[in-house]
This record gives sequence, structure tokens and C-alpha cells, in this order.
Amino acid sequence: MTARRECAAPLRPCLNPATLSGVDLPDFLGLASAAGFEAVEMSIQQAQALGAARVRDLLAEYGLTVAAASGILPAGPVLPAPLLVDTAAYDEHLQTLDERLKTFAELGCPVATTVLNPFSELDQGDALVLARQRIVRLADAAAEYGVRLAVEAVSVVDGLPPELDGPHPVAVTLPALAELLHESGTDNAAVLVDSFHWAVAGADPDHITALGMGTVGHVQIADIPHAGTPRGWTDALRLFPGDGALPWPAFADALTRVGYTGTASVELFNPVLRALPEDEIAARSHRAATICWNPEEASR
Repeated sequence: MTARRECAAPLRPCLNPATLSGVDLPDFLGLASAAGFEAVEMSIQQAQALGAARVRDLLAEYGLTVAAASGILPAGPVLPAPLLVDTAAYDEHLQTLDERLKTFAELGCPVATTVLNPFSELDQGDALVLARQRIVRLADAAAEYGVRLAVEAVSVVDGLPPELDGPHPVAVTLPALAELLHESGTDNAAVLVDSFHWAVAGADPDHITALGMGTVGHVQIADIPHAGTPRGWTDALRLFPGDGALPWPAFADALTRVGYTGTASVELFNPVLRALPEDEIAARSHRAATICWNPEEASR
């Protein structure tokens, strides 16, 4: 008889600020710590606005580390811009790129996350050429500060914000993203694996294992609905990990096979869940990220 594999909590829980939308950075860090988190994601623009020294003090006070940060290409004071942001904005962002990367380094943040547009106004060929060029530029710049670029593929096709939508597909699956990163030729760009997008694209473990050892730079997690079809799911339907139908043991096993041992960051955009009290959201997120890997635990 084959021994049952233990798969409970293989990754350290982490909290994404989108899950507590509208909370300022000091309060976010306090809520995360009170809920039991030891790692967080953050917006690098918020960290810059508060000052790296002040953020370091808060991290030390709350016993937190920064697993990853968005905003290597910023969109305003909080949100990130996607990789294929318009040329004028991209060129402007490059002028202040070193300032942001310096903040990453000062906070000890090892990963800069960015989102690849699933669709674009550009023809697919032109979009992929531009994406490769920008991945190389950002990854090489980040390497000088000891930061790794992690690129996310968005598989959701409905309910996309305008900046991620367009008439032409770019790349919407992990295999397509992996091919793009391989063709870029840089060794400082990794894949950001999001469980929700992975499930929308078919929940195929091979999509992760085929990435290869050491290629996953960051992981974000949310659960999928029990009803409906993947093509109709939107980010607004994200559930706490363990509350839905995602095959968590298979997801965890695939990540183990590519050598990922980092954090799993709870990222929710569900307006119903976001309306809960902030401390409850944080507490439920920590519990979910701890037990979702074992269905028997998650059902209790």
C-alpha cells in the first residue's frame, strides 16, 4: 500500500493588499500581523510614500517580511500598471525605475511582480515582441538590486479592466508565458503562478511542472466557485482558499515538483468578501492559506 502523502501547509501564508482594499499600509501591516501572517505583499508606491525607513521599522515591529511587491511599473499611488502599458507611460516609468528598485532592496523584498496583458490593442506578434523587450529591460534592471522579476499570466477573459482588455490575444496561460520568458533570454525573470488563473485555464498540473525547476518566483492563491464554467469565472468570484473547488493537493504537488518553497499570498477581489470586517478578512485569509492544502482540514 502506498503511504498517504502529507500536503498540509507546504507554503508559508502571505497576504496581498488587494484582499484588504482601501487599507493604508501601516494598518494593513498591523492587520496582517494580528492575523498571524509573517509575510506580506505590498505596493512599492505606498512604501515609497511612507518612506523605506518607516516601513522597515513597521515590519520589524510586526515581525513581517516582504515576499513580493507590485508597482515596478506603477499606475498611480497604489495600483500597478501592466507590462504593455502605453509607450509614453512606460518611458516615463523608466525614468524613476531605479528609485523604485532601490526601495525594493531597502525593504529586503526579493520579488517584483508584474502582469502580462492577456489582450491588447496590438497584433499578437507585435505585443509579444514588445513584451519580450520589456521583460528583459525590467528583469536586468531588477537584477542589479538583487530583485527578481515575476510575471503573471491572466487567464480570466471576462470582466477584465480596460487596461488588460483588447481585441487581440497576447498570452493567457502558463505555457504561453513560459515560452515568452524563454524567448526573452533573461535569467532573472520568473513566473508568478496564480491558483485562480491556473484553474480558469484548466487546472492542469502539467502547466506548472512543465515550467521547470526554479522557474516559479511567486505564488498567489484564491479558490474557484463550485458552479459555473471556467470561461465564465471572473476575479470577482474569487473565494478564500479551501472554500471552493480548486484541487489544492494537486496544485501543491506541482509547485513542489518545480522546487517552489516560498510563500502563498491570498489575493481576493470578491466584493462580498471584501465587505467583511477587515480583521475578519485577515484572520480568515491566514487560516485559509494554512489549511487549504489538505481538503480534510479545510472542510472543518
